[in-house]
Amino acid sequence: MIETSHSELVTSALHEAGIDVIDIDLREFPGERWLIVMVPEGSVMAAQSLAGPLERRLNESAPDEAPFAVTFRPGSVPPDQVKPPADVGPLGQPLVTQLIELLEARSRTSDALPSLNYVEDPRASLGAVAASRHQLVYGRRGVGKTALLLEAKRIAEKSGHVAVWLNAQSMRRLNPVAAFRVTAEIVVRALVQHSGSSESDIVTRLAREGEALEKLQSDSGTPYEIDSRLPALNLALRSILRQGVVRLYLYLDDFYLLPLSSQPILLDYIAAMLRDCDGWMKIASIERLTRSFEPSSHTGIEIPHDASKIDLDVTLESPGAAQRFLESVLGNYIQAAGIRSLSAIAKPEALARLVIASGGVPRDYLNLFASSIVFARQRPRAREVGREDVQKAAGDAARSKKRDLEQDVSSNDADALLGALERLSAFVKAEGFTYFRVNMSDKGHPGYELLSRLANLRFVHLVQASLSDQHRAGVKYEAYVLDLSEYADVRIKRSLSILDLEGGEWTRRQTGRRGKPERLTGTKFRDALRQSPLVDLDALTQP
Repeated sequence: MIETSHSELVTSALHEAGIDVIDIDLREFPGERWLIVMVPEGSVMAAQSLAGPLERRLNESAPDEAPFAVTFRPGSVPPDQVKPPADVGPLGQPLVTQLIELLEARSRTSDALPSLNYVEDPRASLGAVAASRHQLVYGRRGVGKTALLLEAKRIAEKSGHVAVWLNAQSMRRLNPVAAFRVTAEIVVRALVQHSGSSESDIVTRLAREGEALEKLQSDSGTPYEIDSRLPALNLALRSILRQGVVRLYLYLDDFYLLPLSSQPILLDYIAAMLRDCDGWMKIASIERLTRSFEPSSHTGIEIPHDASKIDLDVTLESPGAAQRFLESVLGNYIQAAGIRSLSAIAKPEALARLVIASGGVPRDYLNLFASSIVFARQRPRAREVGREDVQKAAGDAARSKKRDLEQDVSSNDADALLGALERLSAFVKAEGFTYFRVNMSDKGHPGYELLSRLANLRFVHLVQASLSDQHRAGVKYEAYVLDLSEYADVRIKRSLSILDLEGGEWTRRQTGRRGKPERLTGTKFRDALRQSPLVDLDALTQP
């Protein structure tokens, strides 16, 4: 049991930072003491930033004793110990607060914080990801690439395979030679560790290769030094990575964060290292920001010859399926928070609007739902989330999406993309619509490249991948809808044609007009899309 003085010191310091302490546990080991501090789910990261100062204060208070290390874990106050204010509605209850904290803390997955409860995406089975094949898993930010790979990693480890997890962000400032050296060193270390106390010649040879890699400094290692080590490294790996003996899975997340020029070189090095081995790389990235193969030099891995592609890019072509999947994901959070059902805190029309607002992207969906609850709580005694709350949350989310854009691309590209978005949005809304068409024959146009990148960054969403022209044979279009954040403003112009969802099916309504929305069943949806404006892609590339 932790001493009262130490407990008071931690509690006092965290309270000063506005962080509640739920519980503190002491774990003692030879020469060290660990304090595990339980705080609310949404406060873990903020608390962890205070770990260093807390450790210094604790160790200064007991200099002659074993040093403290402090870590933080999410916890929750039992609902029966929390009494809500008498004047709040159902959305003000502690369970809903707990849900918001849970959504904010767990909507983004990582190796340290995996999914709350993985829900398999119908577009990509775990069985496919576990295949003995190099794979590139593509999808926009937030679609579930990391969650999919983490679940595959968990299953691989449970089956006794060696799983290595790396995030490209930790290597984004390294040249491809240095990035490969780091990757190879971690792979070798994991395999040697997996071999335990084995003293076989195979393990000894692999360990020597690892030591040789460690001697190559990241700043001075040259392509020649790496190239000269590759044959011996590959030979050592082939001796241990054999079918039925040891299998390796190398998971490399956020690959798109590496410079485009470095990507095919790094993949080429890894593929050479694992050549003819029972070792497989699984790369998660954004397709438009990825170059896996350089044809002129035959560098990298080429789809489908060297690797297969798994596409998680979510569109709104099947809105009913998207809504069912997203609600099943959200249902896990609802259950974990102890709330009776999703319908108890959100109206059906709000949940439908949430699908459009998120573009079907799970992370956006979860974050928008949490924000929608916050907006709904601004109403006295709020009972449930409504469509207007989702609308406000979508508008508020636009700022963070633009920050994502600035993180994902260079400043010049960001200016070009934001300019294209502004011109596109202004044109479509001026025509009286929130959805539009582009001619599929223009796919080689620079403006189409800008549009595709806006779709990858979730500023527009694909709703129909192939729409025929009724009057011109062979002419086809793609149909898109602007992100809800582009028309969420309450001062939006009247008589704007807006697509919505009801019961998993598309509807159409006009702003400023009363009456039920028109249900776009059968061919009506395609007919409605054909009435939308055709975007001139030249306009997107204007300075």
